[in-house]
Amino acid sequence: MPQGQSDLVADRDGPVAVLTLNRPEVRNALNAALVGELLGRLREANEDASVRAVVLSAAPPAFCAGADLHELVEGEPHAARRRVELTVQLHTAIPALRKPVIAAVSGAALAGGCGLAMSCDVVIASERASFGYPEVRRGLVAAVVMASLQRSVGRRVAMDLLLSGRRIDAEEALRIGMVTELVSGGSELATALQRAHEFAQHPPSAVAMTKELFYRVSDLPYPVALRQAGGVSLLMRRSTEARSGAAEFFGEGKPHV
Repeated sequence: MPQGQSDLVADRDGPVAVLTLNRPEVRNALNAALVGELLGRLREANEDASVRAVVLSAAPPAFCAGADLHELVEGEPHAARRRVELTVQLHTAIPALRKPVIAAVSGAALAGGCGLAMSCDVVIASERASFGYPEVRRGLVAAVVMASLQRSVGRRVAMDLLLSGRRIDAEEALRIGMVTELVSGGSELATALQRAHEFAQHPPSAVAMTKELFYRVSDLPYPVALRQAGGVSLLMRRSTEARSGAAEFFGEGKPHV
């Protein structure tokens, strides 16, 4: 059951940790307290061997409207620096987590909220979801979230979204690569949990190494990426899990591939 009704509700569904943004009165805007709590919960999930995947959801009506602008208007300079540091830490922590992180998006995911979704490994979106980076229209820069957007959609599309500040619907988000899967409204959380449980069935070391290598090679020149991948392949072929998996494969009478 949920552990208290705070700005972030932490729950468990078997091996899946479910983290729910819970500031619906401000469309789940991210303030320093919420980002700090989310970081703490993600780190706990990373250290807990019983957690095999994480689902990130949000209380209606929106996934996340982005940064809480009250902090920008009212905050002191040292608080602004701390807020930026927390955001950088969050966007570093999610790809570095040794467990898959799946976003279940319904409603609007805008600015930092869109960036939060893009930092996840898999994005399941409701057909009613929308996405966008409106920062430039407010005289701001979509700075920290820019890296995950480029990784998701490529340079040209990312530049258009950042400079226009336009909001796109779920179908366009799926077409350009921001979304992994589009589902009917109301089923995004159930679908995200289903995918999380599928991932949780796989050997955890293979899942962790797949995720770690995926992000590592995405930032490397192709020949260097191949050498890195070769080293991981050799390492995993020697692992107990890989040998057990191969033995199970042939024990089921499947053809060699």
